Amino acid sequence: MIKDKYLVHADRMAGQIIKASLSHEGFLLFVHKNVDGDCVGAACGMAQVLRNAGYKAGVAISEKLPDSMEYMGVDDLVFDPMDYADRISVSNYMPFATDCSESHRMGKCGRFFECGRKPLIIDHHASVSLKDEQFWIDGDASSASELCYYTALMLEEKTGRKLIDRRAAVCFLTGIVTDTGKFAYKNTMPETLVCAGELTELGARTSDISYNMFDRKPRNVFDLVTHFRSKVEFHADGQIALLRAYEEDFRQFGADDSAIDEMPSVMRDIEGVELSVVLRISEGRIRCNLRSKDHFDCSTFATAFGGGGHMRASGFNLPAEEHTIDEVAEAVIRKATERLR
Repeated sequence: MIKDKYLVHADRMAGQIIKASLSHEGFLLFVHKNVDGDCVGAACGMAQVLRNAGYKAGVAISEKLPDSMEYMGVDDLVFDPMDYADRISVSNYMPFATDCSESHRMGKCGRFFECGRKPLIIDHHASVSLKDEQFWIDGDASSASELCYYTALMLEEKTGRKLIDRRAAVCFLTGIVTDTGKFAYKNTMPETLVCAGELTELGARTSDISYNMFDRKPRNVFDLVTHFRSKVEFHADGQIALLRAYEEDFRQFGADDSAIDEMPSVMRDIEGVELSVVLRISEGRIRCNLRSKDHFDCSTFATAFGGGGHMRASGFNLPAEEHTIDEVAEAVIRKATERLR
């Protein structure tokens, strides 16, 4: 059973979408850079629903989607706005952010999000505290995709049309499966399982999503992950597991930095570890991914470094020209050890 509070917010957001459609040519959906299953699933799912409702909609992403997302079949929903910078009249479209609410987290696409119009936002990051009739931010939700699914349901009710087709269902379920760790994390609530069941009835399959998002690996990626597992360091009497991933490692195995996306969770699951830390360089930034168990708040810790996220999963990034991975590692170890004492 969907919580009443979700239905209230979803109904309001559906109303805002219909209102926006009356004064805009369509919708431009935005996600955070270094994409994951939830931001892509939420945005592409909503784009598909909006198109089914008769609106123009596209998802602005400047980076190549990982090969693991090929099964979603969303190439026609996604575009790089940098390729159309001189031809897109952004002011004619309603900006709509999912799983993200701040332009500085959107990479190159952030400039298009900042078009002077108040956007629609659906997010579930507890570190964000924006409040407005056009924003729905709920840190207790499993994923932005779950919130988008509820919004789509209310949009169906208001328009009297069937809008959530198989592709939208696959997108939404991808986000839910990804952000709940295949329903293993504590953010998996009863309503989340009901939602997943309904999406399965619409044609999405958790087995396909789990295989592609978690289990499928090319040989070079398997070799890279095996290499990095031997490089994990332990600090604070084994409570901190830390990995420093250097660019030469990725070049050696012919893989990009997304190949180790699983490592923060793998390291967190080691017995005795309370906090896992993975550091790597991506697009001139040092990325830090944090995962924790029950006794460490990743969100507040990441905020101290200019980042944010969820209590058990957060991150931050710093300019690589101003810092080295080793410098950031030492700062993280020092501050995290102080919090774990």
